[in-house]
Amino acid sequence: FLFRPGFISFGYEAKQSYLSISGQQARGMFFFDCFKFLHRNTLHIKSVNGKEMKALKVFTEALRFLKDDVLKTINENITGMKFTASDFTWVLTVPDSCDPSAKPFMRGAAIQAGIVTDGNTDNLIFALESEAALAWCKKLPADGFITETRINLVGLVLITFSVTDENIDFAVHEDLQGGRLKMLHRSSVNDLGGKSVDGKYKEFLREIFTDGVWDEYEKNYPTEVQRMMYEFSLLKKGDGDIQFCCPFNLGTLACKHQNIEQLFEGVEGASWNEGLIKISRNKLRSFFAQSLQGITHNVRKIINKGFNIGCIWLVGEFAQCVILRKHITDEFMEVCKVLCPFRPRESILNGAFLKSSFTYGIDVLCGFKAENKYFTRFTVFQHLQYFCSSGFIIE
Repeated sequence: FLFRPGFISFGYEAKQSYLSISGQQARGMFFFDCFKFLHRNTLHIKSVNGKEMKALKVFTEALRFLKDDVLKTINENITGMKFTASDFTWVLTVPDSCDPSAKPFMRGAAIQAGIVTDGNTDNLIFALESEAALAWCKKLPADGFITETRINLVGLVLITFSVTDENIDFAVHEDLQGGRLKMLHRSSVNDLGGKSVDGKYKEFLREIFTDGVWDEYEKNYPTEVQRMMYEFSLLKKGDGDIQFCCPFNLGTLACKHQNIEQLFEGVEGASWNEGLIKISRNKLRSFFAQSLQGITHNVRKIINKGFNIGCIWLVGEFAQCVILRKHITDEFMEVCKVLCPFRPRESILNGAFLKSSFTYGIDVLCGFKAENKYFTRFTVFQHLQYFCSSGFIIE
């Protein structure tokens, strides 16, 4: 998201807009990229250049943009009628790691964004990311997965982990008859996602460009640094040597201290070749080491709980990385199937449509009313108090 301080743009357009402006202009912007899911009104989100904004404001403007863009696209392609937000059912996905406060927070953001109105939120549905991803993956044909093929999963326990740039969310479900899912376990770990790999990459660049060169470059040319990180986010998806152009300003700063070729002498895993920086395959893999070790440790902890694991599903942005997929497959292929759908980052989005007729809530006891035909189960406590045991709170 890009703000100045009002909302400017969202998604890929926001990133490209930020990368195209000068360093001086960038310092007056709010650019939010790959931030954690914060869901309390008082919390602030820090932008890539250190400026802060309330989390509720950021999420509200993001939802407003998505709503306006959807309505604009639909109305431009339909004649004779005009749709509004109230004509649709809206599905918001939330990470499995979120506590119960996430739902009222997102509902409040949706109300402020004009998706629903206060007091009438019936057409707003929430879906857990793991369940949305599973709903989509279970519908895919056998050839809808990378390298592996789908198997009959009924009766088996499935581990789904959504690997994003920030967190890793683990969810364990039992696949029941009729397409139903029973959640058995869920957990989350921070700082093991794609940003962990990005951080190791930055540390390596700082080792190359010593004597404060990299720190000065980060301070004076923030948009160029973001451009380098964006380029790396594409390159790290492969499993080979990577090569990219050294930005002019970084090279200029380095040459003020010493010949740039000398900076690479004695640096293991990197070389300089006429304006190009080359990083070896082994060095690229080393950037993933801490993340892979942490993920493996957490998956083994889940397996050791005694679940009858039949399959591990990989979804999310980070699952696009070949190094991650190969590692998880090699580590657990003798225990169960490891499946990753093509275009794994879209699994949650696609699954949200399939889950749009459901939401999640809390199973509770509520006062029994004999005249209510839906209250077919009741429990008697002391003092002859009657309660219905089939209550479901979604608020």
